[in-house]
Amino acid sequence: MKSIKDVLSILIAVAAVIFAVYEFYLFETFKSDGVVDLQGGGSHLWLSIGSAIIAVIAGIVYFTGHVNKEEEIHITQ
Repeated sequence: MKSIKDVLSILIAVAAVIFAVYEFYLFETFKSDGVVDLQGGGSHLWLSIGSAIIAVIAGIVYFTGHVNKEEEIHITQ
């Protein structure tokens, strides 16, 4: 059975990745007066980068909880 920390870190990581992709999409398609604005939408980029960092941290928390937690198999089994 998974612990609450594992489930919570997975949910946070997935939500952060979805939000980061959405914000990056908004950054890439940012338009000003119907024309693609190459310098606008910087806040979307920063939100996307921040969400990606949160997703990486949540992934690290999940995977570090599983280090050295393998089942022992005895020779007699």
